[in-house]
Amino acid sequence: MTKNLSICCGAEIVENHCMKCRQWTNPKPCSLAPMENSEKIILHLCASKFASDSEPYWSAGYDVRKITEKIDVRRYEPPDHVYGIIANPPCTQFSIAKTCGSPRDLEKGMELVIACLRIIWKCQYKLKPGTREPFLKFWAIENPATGLLRRFLGKPSFVYSPNQFGANFTKKTALWGIFNPPIYPILGENLQVHRTVQDAFKTSDQRSCAAPEFTKAFFLANP
Repeated sequence: MTKNLSICCGAEIVENHCMKCRQWTNPKPCSLAPMENSEKIILHLCASKFASDSEPYWSAGYDVRKITEKIDVRRYEPPDHVYGIIANPPCTQFSIAKTCGSPRDLEKGMELVIACLRIIWKCQYKLKPGTREPFLKFWAIENPATGLLRRFLGKPSFVYSPNQFGANFTKKTALWGIFNPPIYPILGENLQVHRTVQDAFKTSDQRSCAAPEFTKAFFLANP
């Protein structure tokens, strides 16, 4: 048996197979070997022009792919080995603030939610060789905590308000998914919060942005 003296996840490679994880290492790298940030694909589904939720990953050099309205998440096919998914389906049809205009259409609202779930599921079908672990490390769907999406997705995995992470406004927000919960910071007693998100920002686009104090905490919990 010919031996290759390369090292994979700390184990010797024999005939292009890692002796620890048994994965074929040529030409693909071992799934247990440390990944560079640039190798970690983050899909930001239904991303706005601000893409605030994925900004910490982009700043850290991750391969962030923003699936905006122009791309259309309903027709998007994800690449192999996606590392993380953040989804922000529009909350218009689910928001309790919708009290005027056209009638509420929950079926229409669910179109993009289902499209996001389809991509999330597809990224979990393929497991790392010899394991029960998917390549997808984490995923999260974000929407207002007081909205009607919980009737379809059930109890959220995490509920927070930006002021709990140091922002100076409130906005009760829910996350559904599989991820490490962000750690609440220890805030000073002098932090004063007098504004709702409606008071803090003028436009709906601005109000839809996630507070940087929270997105940083989420990134640190899910690097």
